[in-house]
Amino acid sequence: METHQKPLLKTVWIVLLSLVISMASLNVASAEAPTDAQQAENAFFRGSHLLSRDNMTEALPALEEAVQFDPGNEKFRRVLAVAYNNYAIRLSKDGKTLEGLRFMEKAHSVVSNDEQIQKNFVNACMQLAAVPDDKIPVRDKLHFLRKALELDPEETTLKKALAALINNEGASRNPGASSSEEIKSLEEAMSLDPDNIKIRKNLCVSVYNLALEHEKRGELEQEVDLLQKSARLCPKDHTVEQALARTLSNLAVIKGNSGDYESQISLLKDALELEPGDSTTRNNLAAAYNNYAVADNSLDFASRVSYLENAIKLDPKNPLAHSNLSNILAKEGIMEYKAGQISKATALLEKSLKHDPKNKAAQSNLAAIYHNQAISYGEQGKHEQEIQQLNKALSVAPDNQQIKTDLALAYNDHAVSLEKKGETKQQISLLTKAGKLAPDNKVIKENLTRAKEKEISGKPKDETKQGAKK
Repeated sequence: METHQKPLLKTVWIVLLSLVISMASLNVASAEAPTDAQQAENAFFRGSHLLSRDNMTEALPALEEAVQFDPGNEKFRRVLAVAYNNYAIRLSKDGKTLEGLRFMEKAHSVVSNDEQIQKNFVNACMQLAAVPDDKIPVRDKLHFLRKALELDPEETTLKKALAALINNEGASRNPGASSSEEIKSLEEAMSLDPDNIKIRKNLCVSVYNLALEHEKRGELEQEVDLLQKSARLCPKDHTVEQALARTLSNLAVIKGNSGDYESQISLLKDALELEPGDSTTRNNLAAAYNNYAVADNSLDFASRVSYLENAIKLDPKNPLAHSNLSNILAKEGIMEYKAGQISKATALLEKSLKHDPKNKAAQSNLAAIYHNQAISYGEQGKHEQEIQQLNKALSVAPDNQQIKTDLALAYNDHAVSLEKKGETKQQISLLTKAGKLAPDNKVIKENLTRAKEKEISGKPKDETKQGAKK
């Protein structure tokens, strides 16, 4: 590709014509030492003369001397910049690309507001990527491309060329070598060309490798940060996700051991999202929920229940989570019972026993609720409801003798009420159940005998007796 660089000669000839006027003002015969301005004029005259003869090697030092003595002289600076620019173009045509670029950079540094000089420099820099590294070293390519991008920051071609160069430089390093500097360079490349898949992949690998270095030093938090960054760069990369899940789990163990259950739970949830099928992570998260629910006294009842229910969802056969949830529900149920909130207490205690049927506190208190409700039904003559509640009470407290006795009497009373309806078979059935619960109760025995006799003869020998409950 040819560079579109324009020599700037017209200015030089205009300046040369002005030299006659300039020289007339010099005090040649003066015995005093020449001033900086005089030395600048002399050097400029000499340089311009050499420039007109196309003697660049001697003209440039003289023009540089003129600018050095009088740096604010725009005319001197302008001629030197044009000379640099034209010399740079000549060198480039002779195949001395790098040397030409350096002179073109000098031209811009002398006169930074010249659009044509700036354009020549940017165009030359844009072609660097295609030049073999043996002609222009990578460090020089990087320098000039960055310089050109400073002058034209919106030029897409420049951005892509610089990004590719930075990426290739990073990829050419020793395999496995990873450092913050390499990541910093690749991040710069990606900022220049964010859609470049190769750059993104190289950055992903570099960040991943650095994470592994932190793993070797036991720096798990830094490792997690880097692996999360790597995962964002390479979504769905199984190697990265697997490593991240493992590290999150390891860090979670440390957090849990220090009592930071909230952080432990958060880390394990992230790990499980990455590896949903990992049973160890599921069980660890279940344990974390359980530990948090029972360890933190600042948690309210609803939060404790929620955490324990989450634990059971993750690990349904975890006996400790079931037991803890049962205890918390029982405790709350007893509080509601004492406060007179029977409906709430019943629901909580029933739920408690579903998670631990052997919970003594839940058993005794729920049995008491059922028992009291049964007595109330009995006093109202609602024997069927009474029997139903007493059976429920007996199911949760099967060794409670008082409940057995009251249930036997309830069967007896219900049997008495059925006699008037002539339902002898059902009466016998109820009295038989009562007799099994209270085999020594004489009233029940007598009522059962009379009921059986009535079934045989069709009429009773005497009045059936009703039992008395405590």
